[in-house]
Amino acid sequence: MTSRRQTSSLGLNRRYFMSLCGAGAVYPAVSGASATVPSDPDVVIVGAGAAGIAAAHVLREQGVSYVQIEAGGHVGGRAWTENETFGVPFDHGAHWVQSETRNPYFNRAKTSGHRFYEAPETYGIYADDGPATAQQEDALWSAWDDVYGAITTAGRKGQDVSPASVAPGDGPWDKTAWFGIGPWEMGKDMEDFSCKDWYNSADSNDWYCAEGYGRLVADYAAGLPIHLKTPATRIVWSGKGVEIDTPGGTIRAKAVILTVSTGVLAGGDLAFDPPLPVETQDAIQGITMGDYNHIALQFDEDIFDLGEDGYVLHRVADGKEGMGILTNASGTGLAYCDVGGSFARDLERAGEAAALDYALGKLRSLIGADVDKHYVAGAVTMWTADPLFRGCYASAVPGAHPMRAVLRQPVGDRIFFAGEACHPSLWATVGGADLSGAETAAKVARVLT
Repeated sequence: MTSRRQTSSLGLNRRYFMSLCGAGAVYPAVSGASATVPSDPDVVIVGAGAAGIAAAHVLREQGVSYVQIEAGGHVGGRAWTENETFGVPFDHGAHWVQSETRNPYFNRAKTSGHRFYEAPETYGIYADDGPATAQQEDALWSAWDDVYGAITTAGRKGQDVSPASVAPGDGPWDKTAWFGIGPWEMGKDMEDFSCKDWYNSADSNDWYCAEGYGRLVADYAAGLPIHLKTPATRIVWSGKGVEIDTPGGTIRAKAVILTVSTGVLAGGDLAFDPPLPVETQDAIQGITMGDYNHIALQFDEDIFDLGEDGYVLHRVADGKEGMGILTNASGTGLAYCDVGGSFARDLERAGEAAALDYALGKLRSLIGADVDKHYVAGAVTMWTADPLFRGCYASAVPGAHPMRAVLRQPVGDRIFFAGEACHPSLWATVGGADLSGAETAAKVARVLT
């Protein structure tokens, strides 16, 4: 699907969620939880998501010794695909492969042997009382263009303000556009991100890997020596190098590449001794994680009759409490009913059963009680509650766009940050994380030599 600043024939623009990988994939050579990890490498890579995997490849090519640790039980981080829940590939996080001219995973997907194809442009639009009329659809896309145009104008002018402060919101479909551009795209309400930061993200078309985006990431990690279930708990950088405390012991190195999310950095679970510089802490607080979850529902037929990968959007009165749906993903009968922003946080707090009830209830209101006849199973992601991530992907709060450049700066030529939050334009994407990890590792190699 076409992303921002490239208007599709229907007028819908949005950029989707970074990645997650998984079960059924080929995993790298790993050690178990709290196993003893080697000490005294040149570099420690903290995290085995897309950024950490890319960094490992570069360091290996440069002949720089490294140890890579990962707090979770699988590689890929927010790019995780597994087949166990539904018997078909289920992307817990990233699903849309974007930025084909710049995303290294685009070419990897094309040569992977997996089924890889461009996202179709099929939509079903619903009003409060059923399918939207042609007049109502026209009103939605007109409102969308107006809201989108207002944010674009503000961003082009360099206004580091919230979309809510510049976008129209009083029309009958304006708040549906707010939902689509805010919670559905950004994982944040329209009050909570920067027009300038939004505008400075890259354009893209969307593609799908039927076997899962996470599968692509896990494939690229194959053969890398990664210590899973080995969290970093403290980083001491008061001396010449760094010391990274883990349950498997302390690793001493010349430098560390941190690929954890800004949510983890802000959460305080990873301690720094001495504390990070104030400007780095300010950047972490300014480039904050959004909230975005899949309520995944499996059906035994294409309940919306849109074919493979059809999009469903319903009227959202307040711009927040709604869901955007990718239905019949890759023909599997799996529907990604996605929620974002403050409403996603509310549903996380309410629990999985409440989220499933909400999604099924919304579908019943759209197409009728026959939904229940075809419902097979459901599952819900909870990225904000997950202590290893604390959110979906990062964007600047109003006024904080310059902080992204600050976040990319190393601390004492010993602590280097990498990940989607650090990329200037491909943030919130797997490709941006990969490029950031590779660029940061190349920088570290230059510093060490």
